[in-house]
Amino acid sequence: MPSTTQSRFANVKLRGFWRSSCTWRTRIALLAKEIPFEYESINILDGEAASADFEKDNPMRQVPILECIDNDTGEKIRIFQSVAIIEFIHEAFPVSGSSLYPSDIVAKARVREIAEVVNAGIQPLQNLSAMALIDELSAGMVEIQLGNGQKFAKRNIESGVEALEKIVVEIRQKVVDPGPFAIGSHNPTLADTFIIPQMYNARRFCVELEEYPMLISVEKACLDHPWFKSSHPDIIKKLE
Repeated sequence: MPSTTQSRFANVKLRGFWRSSCTWRTRIALLAKEIPFEYESINILDGEAASADFEKDNPMRQVPILECIDNDTGEKIRIFQSVAIIEFIHEAFPVSGSSLYPSDIVAKARVREIAEVVNAGIQPLQNLSAMALIDELSAGMVEIQLGNGQKFAKRNIESGVEALEKIVVEIRQKVVDPGPFAIGSHNPTLADTFIIPQMYNARRFCVELEEYPMLISVEKACLDHPWFKSSHPDIIKKLE
């Protein structure tokens, strides 16, 4: 007889890099759903993700990868891309922990909207591979102190963060008695899961975040929350 949805998947393992914003999102989601998991460090700076063995598991040669065993079939499940991983976690463990998705259909669309601004509009343009390619293609053309790739990434982060500030402010203005999190909720949602790692990356690229007070306020609330505290890159780095 097939197992229940709650117990169907076991031996959850997350393979990622401590500083990866995509990996951080999935750590938050696993903590929100209270799912025990093994963590394997993949050092993307040392080229581990570019190895032939890793490419077999993810042809994109990126982190994170979520692995688990399907108890119904005995099959080893392997999923990559953070949005797919987070959605799988919520569907595979529906009654565990807390959901990052609001129950209201419009609010659910809003958190996905914010997540995609980061996931599709900002994060891919700051990847190491993207910056390296830009530097390679523009070599010898223009001398820039930070490098063409890094400057390109910074400009895209700035425009993306500016858009996020406007989106979050507009959403919250329509909420009666708003909570401290991105969409005015009193608990973190998928929106916060994507915004906070992006804020961390923005600082790495020396983006002036003081111009975005709403995002700063949301960030403060999240970093005081246990899901974000215990999954923070600075904590994970010490454990690797």
